[in-house]
Amino acid sequence: MGFDLLQLVNLPRWNRKLLLGYWSIILFSIITTSVYNLVVLLRHDNQFAPLFTLNTLWMCLAMLCIEALHYWMNRSNDYIIIIGGAVISYGMVNSFPNVTALLTILYVPILISIFYFQIRKVIFSYIISLACLYSLFFFNLCYHSKYTVYDLIAMTLVLTIGGAAALAIMSRGSELMGHLRSSIASGQDLLIKNIIMDKLAKTDALTELYNHMAFHEYLDKLIEQGEKYNLSFQLALLDIDHFKKVNDTYGHRAGDVVLKAVAQTIKDMVSLNDFPARYGGEEFAIIFTDMELEKALYNLENIRKRIEEQHHEELKGQAVTISIGVHDYKKGCTKECLFSGADLALYEAKRNGRNRTVVHHTTKKQ
Repeated sequence: MGFDLLQLVNLPRWNRKLLLGYWSIILFSIITTSVYNLVVLLRHDNQFAPLFTLNTLWMCLAMLCIEALHYWMNRSNDYIIIIGGAVISYGMVNSFPNVTALLTILYVPILISIFYFQIRKVIFSYIISLACLYSLFFFNLCYHSKYTVYDLIAMTLVLTIGGAAALAIMSRGSELMGHLRSSIASGQDLLIKNIIMDKLAKTDALTELYNHMAFHEYLDKLIEQGEKYNLSFQLALLDIDHFKKVNDTYGHRAGDVVLKAVAQTIKDMVSLNDFPARYGGEEFAIIFTDMELEKALYNLENIRKRIEEQHHEELKGQAVTISIGVHDYKKGCTKECLFSGADLALYEAKRNGRNRTVVHHTTKKQ
């Protein structure tokens, strides 16, 4: 049970901080002993405490082993860190047996295990803390008058209560994480649904291009930006030639296939900065941005030629062509003027034989 905290924090970095904390405890004990000796010296007392005892040496050697295991073993690093806490706790109590309050340091492994939010590690830390307590008592503390069997029982109860509290924290943490996961999942589902709904609202179902409504929303914003920052862009209207004849001769299903093929060609041949849309029926629209008129015309001609070269099985191998009208937007041009110019150019392309590109006020075939 429990949740995987590895997904939330960088545990290797925190394990390293814990190991540094263990070394700091050893250093702190040496500094404390030094301060004690200084006080003794100032009082002209001869009861000095040794700075480096056998217990201190054993703690340092044990920590070096912990460091080595932490370096070479990846899968059990967390347990090694917990054992390191037990080693420090054991060594500190063993070094200063006369300080009865120091017994509470045996709770350190349990505190450390809470950090990992895994029940099995809390149980492991509780067992190892009890083992340290009973080992200390029977091999050292029982020979000191300050300790009795009642202290052993009391400390056992303290560790047991601490372990139970840690397990309760785990349970509550798991419950909270369950609610958090549920909330995140619900939020993600809602976000995905909103994205899908937004896409459906702005996309033509047949061609998967932007629809008429999305096209006008984008164009309105673009004209607003054009007026404010003096930007230019090109509006192109594309119409499939003799499309009614295609539907009448081969059926509407064949017509739909042709519409999808033309739309796919347009989609494949425009850049990410351009805005292709199905304007209605067999008519498409493209807004070209970030380019000059000559570049837009070059792209449109490539689209026109590519469509002309495609043969459709639904039309018994025949191809379709498109006529294109283009209007280059400049500051001061209204939306109505822009469409009117593109429409007139498209009409000119149709009148002059279709399958061509015409720019507003220009009748030259591109």
